[in-house]
Amino acid sequence: MSKIFRQNRRNSLTEGKAGNYFKYALGEIILVVIGILIALYINNYNSELIEKKAAISSYKNIKRQINDDKDAIHERNEQNKQLYEMYLYASDIIEQNDRKKTDILGQIALGLTEYSDFDRSSTIYQNLLNSGESKLLKNRDILNQVQKLEEIYIFINRLEKIHSEVVIPIGFELVKYMKFIDGSVREPEKLFGIDFQNYFISMHGICDKKKYAYGLAIEKIEQITKLIEDEIK
Repeated sequence: MSKIFRQNRRNSLTEGKAGNYFKYALGEIILVVIGILIALYINNYNSELIEKKAAISSYKNIKRQINDDKDAIHERNEQNKQLYEMYLYASDIIEQNDRKKTDILGQIALGLTEYSDFDRSSTIYQNLLNSGESKLLKNRDILNQVQKLEEIYIFINRLEKIHSEVVIPIGFELVKYMKFIDGSVREPEKLFGIDFQNYFISMHGICDKKKYAYGLAIEKIEQITKLIEDEIK
């Protein structure tokens, strides 16, 4: 096409037709501009396609990470629920002063040194900001919900730290009144006393708060997963 314009331009100059020359020159300029616009369009299209693929990859990575967390939280939550029920049962045994269940109470008392530990300090949100990936994620609600999820993780970790600190003095008490090798009770009166009942009630309360926090995390993960699935579609 440009060869035709150039040939016609030369013919116009040769024949002295200046008006036609300017028409052909304008035609060449228009062709160049159109070519540039097409090239820009293709370049922009390719850039948007690359960014879209990168965003989808980031969304899928977030989904994978938080669902791995969800599996871990479910496991910790089940352990926490068992302890929660055991501590409540132990408190009832003491309240009823049921000495026939002394051995059962002793076994539950040994469980006072156990606690569920998720110990997850997520940095998904911060990593997205630091790497610049957050700019690719157009759905800001997903980013906001990820940030809220990490706040829940901080809450869980705080409760778990409290739990771990509480079990230390209880362990020292158990050494005095329990025979660890066979789980037998040396001094039943101590286990049936108000101090150990308070231990069980306190631990039951901590487990209750952790159960609530685990539930919040699972609910938030399911919410984020749904948002990501809708966004990818």
